[in-house]
Amino acid sequence: MTFTTHRALPITGALLLASTFLAACEVNLNTEGLSARETKTFKVAGLPEIDLDTFDGAIEIHSWDKAEVEVEIEKRAMEQSLIDQIKVEATQQGDKIVLKVTGPSRTEYGGLTIGVHIAPTARLRVAVPRASNIVARSGDGSIRAEALDGKIALTTVDGSVTATRLAGDINIRSGDGSIRLDKITGKIDLETDDGSIGFEGKPSVLHLKTGDGSVRAQIDVDTVMTDNWDLTTGDGSITLTLPSVFNAELDAETSDGTVRSSHPLLEDQAGERKPGEDSDERRERRRTMRSKMGEGGKALKVRTGDGTIRIER
Repeated sequence: MTFTTHRALPITGALLLASTFLAACEVNLNTEGLSARETKTFKVAGLPEIDLDTFDGAIEIHSWDKAEVEVEIEKRAMEQSLIDQIKVEATQQGDKIVLKVTGPSRTEYGGLTIGVHIAPTARLRVAVPRASNIVARSGDGSIRAEALDGKIALTTVDGSVTATRLAGDINIRSGDGSIRLDKITGKIDLETDDGSIGFEGKPSVLHLKTGDGSVRAQIDVDTVMTDNWDLTTGDGSITLTLPSVFNAELDAETSDGTVRSSHPLLEDQAGERKPGEDSDERRERRRTMRSKMGEGGKALKVRTGDGTIRIER
């Protein structure tokens, strides 16, 4: 493991900072306070197992063509004393790497302030071999991931998650934020307590769930369900775009709304009123759609508590 350090001493207005900062950091002072960066590099020989955790801050992960894992930690706070309390603990055992960033207690900075103020954060920028198993967590911050293959688990308590070109076993959680994924293949499990979900790819297994928000899923040609799928929102519309050739047992239902389809494998059961059908019966029929698609097979469950469901090609 190597440790890269830099130093810079800027001038803001008439204030010249004395060179009293630790030599392990590059330090800057601007309208958003102080920032300090440090970089840690880990050599790996096989499949990396990477565990990342920051108390507060965004995480960005991308792949590169090196047998190394590089993590840049950007600390930010209003005072040097708060930056000094942001601690980085990093360990490596073989190809397993654990990096955890902890920050000062809220009592250290949560009082009344005048003027510009930001809470302490530690942003992680991470480069890994494309084939890597990754667990990444942020207490408060967005997560971005690109061009990764493996077991990937991304969790943020408060923030959005965006990713592209992922393959493998993908598990994503957000306590409060949207999730956007495109060009994704494999086993997919996405959940947010409050936020919309957008997905495009070729999943073998698909679980999408939001407590409050819309769901849009576009499924690529030649996708095959290897297990049951479910798409669920407590409050919001669901739009599911499927290839023209697709095998599934569709089970779609909304508690308050309608289910519609323009897919050639389905009849639009929310069409004209049937002979002898009253308005209540038609309204109830419009809320569900259960149909065999193609040759049938695994269950495709779609549910919303309040919103429209659309099945499209």
